Amino acid sequence: MAGWERKKQAIIGSDKATGSIKYYERQLANLNAVPQQLTDYQAQRLIKAKEIHAVIRQLAETYRELYAPVNQFIEKRPLAKEKFQLNFEVGIVDTGFQERFFEMISHGVVGTFCGVEEGHKMLKDILARHDFNTEGGIEAFLTEIVDALEKDKRPDGKRVKVSDQIRKGKSSLELYDAMFSMDYLKPRYALRMGDKELHQLSPGERGTLLLVFYLLVEKDDIPLVIDQPEENLDNQTVYELLVPCIKEAKQRRQIFIVTHNPNLAVVCDAAQVICAELDKKDNYRMNYLSGAIENPKINKAIVDVMEGTMPAFDNRESKYLVR
Repeated sequence: MAGWERKKQAIIGSDKATGSIKYYERQLANLNAVPQQLTDYQAQRLIKAKEIHAVIRQLAETYRELYAPVNQFIEKRPLAKEKFQLNFEVGIVDTGFQERFFEMISHGVVGTFCGVEEGHKMLKDILARHDFNTEGGIEAFLTEIVDALEKDKRPDGKRVKVSDQIRKGKSSLELYDAMFSMDYLKPRYALRMGDKELHQLSPGERGTLLLVFYLLVEKDDIPLVIDQPEENLDNQTVYELLVPCIKEAKQRRQIFIVTHNPNLAVVCDAAQVICAELDKKDNYRMNYLSGAIENPKINKAIVDVMEGTMPAFDNRESKYLVR
């Protein structure tokens, strides 16, 4: 009887004795808590994703602060806003979710993303519906993409296992890590001229915007040397766009400009003008004359070289009707 009792107790065991009745009873009881645990873990996962997204948003905000002078310049200058239609935007954009997603999800016979063309269109539609710039937008996107993985969204679709949609050599863990780590989201800043971004602009347009950045955005105070910034630009643009930039920038740094444009030398109120002259008769010797604009010799040199002499300047002025 004692031996039988010992065997009975061994079979009943405890919740820590692997293979005993109480051990399996505990396992069964724990299964009842799994749905709630799963819900809790999913909520924690989303909270962590939001924390990651908050860091990305903070980086985007840093870009906005860094390039605030450009926005201020655009708002203050009618030419920048009306003629050039300059617009500076900072946003959080998708940099390749679709490619990474389909590296792990098969276009097989089950699930929302079944079929190559159909699967890509389905995911593209989901991406287009959501704004990655906001916490609510990223939460809605992650919720929808997970729902699309767990339920076949095609007509008459049913619940499906995520594991049945994973490509060979990949795992569900890799897929969820890729979705919730949000490595595919990057802050992106874009300076547009009309509907064109920087890389689509002409050399003259691109050079103008680059100068605006150097003059207004860069906070360094070291001297800046600019060689003929007026190239490929009309005089109105030089006067209304470049001149205000240069005047503002020279308050904090020294600027050297090589130019043939009087709007830059005179209207920018150059502190010193250096006139270079090549003497071909004297073995191509370079002669330099320097001084303030008010210096009679410098004043005459500016008129002769940049205006084509005073008679030419007077001739043009006499023909202009606008005052």
